[in-house]
Amino acid sequence: MAVGRSLARGIAVVASIWALNGHAAGGHFAVDDAAILDVGTCLIETWWERADHGGSLVHVGPACRVGPVELAINADRVQPRDRAPQTPVGPQIKWAATIDDRVSVGLAALVAWQGSAPRYAGATLYAPLTLRLADALQLNVNVGRDWVRDLPTRGRAGASLEWQAAPEWTLIGERFRQYGGNFARLGVQWKQSNSLGFDLSRARGVGATSAGTWTLGATWTFDAPPATRPAP
Repeated sequence: MAVGRSLARGIAVVASIWALNGHAAGGHFAVDDAAILDVGTCLIETWWERADHGGSLVHVGPACRVGPVELAINADRVQPRDRAPQTPVGPQIKWAATIDDRVSVGLAALVAWQGSAPRYAGATLYAPLTLRLADALQLNVNVGRDWVRDLPTRGRAGASLEWQAAPEWTLIGERFRQYGGNFARLGVQWKQSNSLGFDLSRARGVGATSAGTWTLGATWTFDAPPATRPAP
């Protein structure tokens, strides 16, 4: 499951971290699915991303299911090329519901502040839709908006296909528009166990924004602390 973690990427754009001129990703893929954690579970996801001839980004994001929603905290270290690093931090909330055995919808919102003034960095709101085309194939579609400080408000959109080629392996291809640029990504996820997974992807700009990034990530899922579990 991709949990949207995209705002830090927009901040990275503002900081001129990428030659991409507008890269974004969500957990770490850009297009999110309409799903949240199971009741009684939490996760910690992290990734490292490196731009071609550019900067880098390290992300850490714990999240837990709390009642009908998933709550998360996003923390990033954005290291622009030839500039001081930035450290945006902020909360995220995500809701999702199943319409039937093939269709799910959701809504997610996140905001970020940074360590140096001005503190407010930006916010994102988007709606994911997931269509299960077959037992091993699903389509995800996202539509939303980004607000990044000192930049015009921009719409975001994207679509991805996820193919579970084997129980442990999933191939993901996506095309998306965020922060004024168009991008494509191809990646793979490996589920080492029920609680631990790893992913690797390559993203490139489409057209004029032709630079790219490599991203390596890991996700650890575990039982939620008692305070976040619903009362019996």
